[in-house]
Amino acid sequence: MKTRLVFLTFFCVIVSGVMAQELTLEQVLEKYYQAGKFDKLSKVNTIIMTGSIVQQDLMPVKIIRVRPDKYMMEFDVADLTAYQAYDGQTAWMTAPWTGNAAPQVMPAERTTDLKNRSDMDGVLVNWKEKGHTLELAGKDTVNGLSVYKIKVTRKDGGIEYQFIDASGFLLQKRLSYRKAGGKELTVENLYYDYREVEGIPFAYTLETNNAGRVNEIQFESVEINKPVDLKIFAMPLKK
Repeated sequence: MKTRLVFLTFFCVIVSGVMAQELTLEQVLEKYYQAGKFDKLSKVNTIIMTGSIVQQDLMPVKIIRVRPDKYMMEFDVADLTAYQAYDGQTAWMTAPWTGNAAPQVMPAERTTDLKNRSDMDGVLVNWKEKGHTLELAGKDTVNGLSVYKIKVTRKDGGIEYQFIDASGFLLQKRLSYRKAGGKELTVENLYYDYREVEGIPFAYTLETNNAGRVNEIQFESVEINKPVDLKIFAMPLKK
């Protein structure tokens, strides 16, 4: 009997200790803000990330973000330069490999995606002010790392999940959904190789699994607060 009581007592102590170590949503977010140096990032007005899309060949890519809510991705496909951009109101793109190089307005579901990308800080920062709802959905693993899983119901009604490293508290994965052809498809973004630029950590490798189509971007440089001509974000007039 004494042995059983000792065992139960020991078990309860272990369980209570583990439970005591589990964090609340607010605690996870606070550690995430600290790890991501969002106090410094809030003072950054422009980010220019240059690298390559890794497929059969290396294809140049450049991503430019400017506060507030401006985003452009410039990339090459078969030696043809294409653009995806959001100027704060309109999302547009070019697809020269189709034989039509004229800029065109993106459909609504893709506009939502670019609008989300234009948020330099991401959905977890100032989430209440942005109109999002967050819920801590337990723990999971990403590539062997223990992570906190945060469910995000965005202001636009979309749902996504953010996976935060339980030890380093940097973003490891984003799971979101998009519609295409009347179907809902899953998009998974994985973030690797964090390096600091002026004290702010940036993921230098981004792997995307877009409904089974996998590509990887390897960034070679990240520049912050460099001058950017805002005219580049406006959709060019069709000739």
